[in-house]
Amino acid sequence: MTNSLKNRVIIVCVGLVLLTTVVSLFSFWWSTSQFNEKKVTQDINVAENVYKQYLTAKESLLLTAAKVLTSDFGFKQAVATRDADTISSVLYNHSQRINAELMLLLDLSGKLISSNKPNQEFSNDLEQMMNELLTNAEQSNFVVLDNDLYQVILLPVRAPRTIAYSLVGFKITDEVATELKNLTNMDVSFIAEQDELVRSSLLSRPSPFSPNDYFYQATTSRIFGEQVIYRNRNLHLASLEGHSVNVLLSADLTQSYTEFERLFFTIILLAALTIVIGVVASSLLANNLTMPLSQLANLARQFARGNYSVDSMSNKQSNEIKTLIDAFRNMGNDINEREQQISFAAKHDTLTGFYNRSAMLEVLNDSLAENQEYTLVAIDIKGLRHINDKLGPRVGDDCLKAVACRIAAFSDELGGFHARIGGDEFLTVFPTSSSLNLKRGISGLMAQLEAPYTLQKLKINLRFSAGVVTYPAQGTLADDLMRRVLIAVDGAADEHENIHHYQEGEDEEHLESLLIIDELKQAIAEDDGQLFMTYQPKLNMATQKIDKAESLIRWQRKNGSWVSPELFIDLAEQSGLIVELTEWVIATVVKQVGQWQQAGIFMQAAINVSAQDIAYPGFHANLLHVLKSNSVAPALITIELTERDMIENEEKGIQALENLKAIGVKISLDDYGVGQTSLGRLKMLPIDELKLDKCFILKLDQSEKDQFIVRSTITLGHQLGFSVVAEGVETRESLEILHDLKCDHIQGYYLSRPLKADLFEQWLEQYNELA
Repeated sequence: MTNSLKNRVIIVCVGLVLLTTVVSLFSFWWSTSQFNEKKVTQDINVAENVYKQYLTAKESLLLTAAKVLTSDFGFKQAVATRDADTISSVLYNHSQRINAELMLLLDLSGKLISSNKPNQEFSNDLEQMMNELLTNAEQSNFVVLDNDLYQVILLPVRAPRTIAYSLVGFKITDEVATELKNLTNMDVSFIAEQDELVRSSLLSRPSPFSPNDYFYQATTSRIFGEQVIYRNRNLHLASLEGHSVNVLLSADLTQSYTEFERLFFTIILLAALTIVIGVVASSLLANNLTMPLSQLANLARQFARGNYSVDSMSNKQSNEIKTLIDAFRNMGNDINEREQQISFAAKHDTLTGFYNRSAMLEVLNDSLAENQEYTLVAIDIKGLRHINDKLGPRVGDDCLKAVACRIAAFSDELGGFHARIGGDEFLTVFPTSSSLNLKRGISGLMAQLEAPYTLQKLKINLRFSAGVVTYPAQGTLADDLMRRVLIAVDGAADEHENIHHYQEGEDEEHLESLLIIDELKQAIAEDDGQLFMTYQPKLNMATQKIDKAESLIRWQRKNGSWVSPELFIDLAEQSGLIVELTEWVIATVVKQVGQWQQAGIFMQAAINVSAQDIAYPGFHANLLHVLKSNSVAPALITIELTERDMIENEEKGIQALENLKAIGVKISLDDYGVGQTSLGRLKMLPIDELKLDKCFILKLDQSEKDQFIVRSTITLGHQLGFSVVAEGVETRESLEILHDLKCDHIQGYYLSRPLKADLFEQWLEQYNELA
C-alpha cells in the first residue's frame, strides 16, 4: 500500500511541512537575530540620548544655582568680610533648596573657606582641582572628593573683582545610577578607574566589583550555547586630568534570549502538531496545508522586514519618556523619509527625475495592458558630447533637462511615462491612439523636441534620432521591448534617419551578433582550432620569388558554419574583444614564422591590426615578448593598418608606429587610395610600404583610369621611399601591367588564394620547383 494516493499525500505533506519548518526556523532565527541586533543598538542610542539629556538638565540646574548664589548681594558681602557664620548658613540653605550635596566656597588660592556641611574637610588637592575647573568655565565636570563622585560646577564670586570661587555639585550615587536605569531600562555604571570608585545601578553585585570585567564577561547558558548577557557602550565624561570618569551603559539581553527561545519552542511545537495532524488526517491537511504555511511564511517575512510596532512605548506618561518617545518617532520618520529618498534615487535619474533603465523595465511590466496599444520611442540626442566639450557640462546638463521637460510635456498629457536610459538617450511610452488623436503621434513629438532651445542666453538647436517599437505587435515582454527599441534607435543613427521603426528580424540579428561575440571569446580562450590563420603569398616582382605573405584569420564555428572575417572583426572592435583577438593572431603568426625559419623558410609575414590595438598600451610590449619567445627577428613582421586607423588615431598612432620601427618592425599602409589620407599626412607617416586597394587592381587591364591612378601612386610611393604592393591581382594581363609599372610586390587569386600553413608550404615548394 506504499504506492497508495493516501500514503503519497501523507509523505508529500509531511515532507513539505518538514521542509517548510526548517526554512521557517532558519528564516525566523536570521530575521530575529537581525532585529534584536538593531533593537539593542537603537535602545543603547536612546539610552545615551536620555543620559545626555539628564546630565544636561543637572548641569543647567547647577549653573543656575551657582549663578544665583554668586549673584546674591548679601552672600558677596559676607564673603568680602569673611563672615563665616553667614557664609556657612547661606551655603547650607542654598544646598537644601536645590538638593545639592556639595556646596563649597574657595579662596583664590583654592583653599576651603566654608561648606554647606560644618567642619567638612577634603583630602584632595582643591587648588589643583580648582585650576583645572577654571579652564572649562560654566561647564560641569565629574570629580572624586573623598571617595565620593560629584557632578560639579565652579563659578567666581565677584564684588566686582573675583574674591572667591563657589563650587556646587550633586553627588553621583548608586541611587542616581538606579534612577537612570529606570529611565533607560539598562544598567548604568559611573567608573572612576584611577580613583577605584564605582557607582552602579547593579545593586546586587559581586565583591570586588569591576564593571568593565563584569558587564563585558558575564555570560549565560542558552539553548544555542554560552551567550553574553550585556551589550555595552562606554562614554567618556568631562573630568579632571589623571582622574578620568566614564559611564558604562549596559543593556541586558536575557529577556531577548528568553523571548527568542519561547518563540522557537512554540514553532517547534506547532510544527510537531502539524505533522501529527497531517499523518492522522492527510486529506484534511492536504486541503488546508497552504494556510499554516502561508502564515509561517508571512510571519518570517514580517520579521525579516523588521515590521515591529512600538505603540506600547506610548504608555509611559513622564515628561522624559514623552520626550524620548517623540525623539524615537522622529527618528523613525527621518529613517522612513531617507528610505523613500533612497528608493526614489534607486529608481530615478537624479538629473531629470525620469525613471532609470532598471526601473523602466519594472514599470513596463506593470503598466502595459493587453487591450491597449502603446508606442515606445527611444530618443538619442546627436552631438551632445560636442556641446559638453565646447560649452561645458553645465550647458549639456541643461540640454538634457530641457529635452526631458519637453518629453514629459508631450507624454504626461497622454497618460504615458518616460525614462532616461543612457547618457543622452531617453525612452517615452504612451498610448498610440491618444497620441495620434491629440498630438500627431511621433512626428508631433519630434517636432516639439527639435524646436530651438534657449539655455543660459544661448540659442541651441539639437538634432535627434528616434527608434520606434509598438506594443503588443512587436513584443509583449519588457526586456524584448527595451532591447528592440534600442536596436531601432541605433538603426536610425547608423542609417542617418530621423525616425526608424523597428523591423522584424533586427532583434534576431542583434542576438546573433551577441552570440557570435560570446562564441568568439570562447574560441580565443579555448584555442580549439575554430580560429586559424591562412597565408596569401606575395610575389616579389623584381626577383620573381615569394618572400612575403599576408596572414588572414578565418573562423569556422563548432556547428560547421563559417563566419565572415569582416563580421566578427567588426563585432570584436565594437565589444572591445579586438585586443585579445589581435594578441592571439600575433602569437599564432609569429610562432608560425619561427617554425618556417627553423625549416629554412625565411618569410616576411604581414599582420593586420586595428586602431584599438595601436592605442592599447600593452601592444608594443606584447609584440616584443612574442618575438623574443619565438626567436623571430622584428624585420620578418609587417604591421598593416588602414588609412581609417591612421586618421582616427593620428598623433598616438604615429608615436606607436615610430616605436615599432625603432625595433625593426615594418609598417604597411593598407587599402591606400580609398581613404582620406592627404599627401601632407602621407609624408609624415612612419611607413615602409603602400598597399594599393584592390578596387584599382581588379579591372586594371580593362580601365585606363585605374592604370593612371596606379602608375602615379607607384611613382609617388617610390619617390617617398616606400615599396608598393598591389592586392587583388586576378589576371595575367594585370600582372604584366604592374610589372611594367615597376610595382614591387603583388598578391591575389591569380597567384594563390589564402592557404593554411601546411598547404602554403606545399604550394611554395611547387612554385619554387616550377620557377
